[in-house]
Amino acid sequence: MTTPEGDWQVACGQERFEECQKDEKFAYIVALGRAVNSLNFVYSAMLCAGTGDSPDARRARLNSYLFASAILYEGLKLVRAMNQTFKQDEVFQEGLHNILRDEVAQTIEQAHLNPARNRAVFHFLPEFFAEMIASASCEECLFVSAHGKRRRDLYYPFADVITAGILVGFSSDTEEFSVILGKAMSDTTDLMIRFIDGAELLIAYHINRWGFEAKEISPPDPPSPASPENQSLG
Repeated sequence: MTTPEGDWQVACGQERFEECQKDEKFAYIVALGRAVNSLNFVYSAMLCAGTGDSPDARRARLNSYLFASAILYEGLKLVRAMNQTFKQDEVFQEGLHNILRDEVAQTIEQAHLNPARNRAVFHFLPEFFAEMIASASCEECLFVSAHGKRRRDLYYPFADVITAGILVGFSSDTEEFSVILGKAMSDTTDLMIRFIDGAELLIAYHINRWGFEAKEISPPDPPSPASPENQSLG
């Protein structure tokens, strides 16, 4: 089916679902869908943040990268866990699993994704923050940045700068920091897109194999002139 412009969905009935429940691959594919949802969420936030310099825009850009790094680390762990069950699965082995064999991906995982996952995103471990704080120097410690009185516009930039330092291995006052952070963000985004592409290909293959069917969802009928929605309050 050609992907329509409007809303569409892929589903199956009870009988086919009960068959899926018996397939040990089904839980892995569902977990993979959850990983893709998480990555698409942070990637959307990254794009929506734009290039503005407001406190919330800067917070959104950096935190989208930090959370993407941690989620991607978990995604690669899931791929490793899938290998035994999917060892005879050609689509998996030649697609998503190939990421684990890629030397660039391995370097990104160990140098950036691992510290994001285990030191500063899903865990807030003061000892790692203390190490980076001790190595930093700054003429001004910018701790809070805000716009007006709205809490959503309040940002703690120093905390995120220290976190970024944990990821790249250098404090923000060094010459290497900006260069390495920029490359890490670019490389991680490329790897995230590659992961999503491979995951969606594998998901599509298996839900098609299980008999799920795609269909377009018809838009709701517009309200008639006499409907309550169109009645004047005056």
